[in-house]
Amino acid sequence: MKGLLNRIGFIGLFFLTISITPFASANSSLITETDEVAKLLGKPNIIIIDGRDKEEYDKSHIPGAINIPKETFRAPEDIIYKSRHGFLTSPEKTEKVFGGIGIDENTRVIVYGTNAFPNSTIVFAVLKQYGHENVQVMRGEIEKWVKEGRPLTKEVPVPKNRSFKARPNQKLVATKDWIIKNKGKVVIIDMRSFGEYTGLESAGNRREGHISGAHPVEWKELSGKETVKSNEEMFSVLKNNGVPLDREKEYITYCNWGVGRGTAGFFYLKVLGFENVRVYGGSMEEWSGDSTLPVTTPELLGLE
Repeated sequence: MKGLLNRIGFIGLFFLTISITPFASANSSLITETDEVAKLLGKPNIIIIDGRDKEEYDKSHIPGAINIPKETFRAPEDIIYKSRHGFLTSPEKTEKVFGGIGIDENTRVIVYGTNAFPNSTIVFAVLKQYGHENVQVMRGEIEKWVKEGRPLTKEVPVPKNRSFKARPNQKLVATKDWIIKNKGKVVIIDMRSFGEYTGLESAGNRREGHISGAHPVEWKELSGKETVKSNEEMFSVLKNNGVPLDREKEYITYCNWGVGRGTAGFFYLKVLGFENVRVYGGSMEEWSGDSTLPVTTPELLGLE
């Protein structure tokens, strides 16, 4: 009987461990190393995208890299489209931008940016939203590449057009109306700074504070010095900020504009193996402008 009880105890402990251990399906394939990128320079069906601001790109960049700064998806028509449909830009613009730099369904895309801002995740998220699965972010961004003494250039490549077909994935985006409809069923994560989350900083929004019920996880807590911290560290950060870890739940990430820190949250959760993750493209820019929507302010947090 004692042996049986021991076996039952072991089985119970085994299943308990499964339920609380970070997901075994963490997806490291979404990250590529500088060593591999160096070997791929000049290879066919490889497109490297530099997501930094144009001024930084013009100073120097990885040979062959094509610049797509965050402003690419910040035009007035993008703001309108993401508010109505959730996607960070329209399928027509997506096809024009990515087809114009030589990407089609057979292309492997590698994106890098800077550790100062998660701009590489913007291109990553847009490509994912429109069905291009073969996209990765380079670990360490441009800083690691430079530190390792790898080649840089000022030469701007002239890409050949290809046919990029946008295949919108509605499961990766969230609109204001969708969030309202599903409030209480989803986990909302605010990727902004503590000051922005609490409302001590307005960041240009019409109302200070955050979407009521959102959990605060500043993107820097997950990024580390080389794009992402270890899986264990990231899970610990999420847990310490009150984020429930449940594979069956749906997760929403947002920031002020949706592009940048909001897409970074999407990337981190995907790396950790979360399947149901959406970016709220309208983010606080849209949410704070609708006075009918609940916002938690400094007063409600007891900070004033």
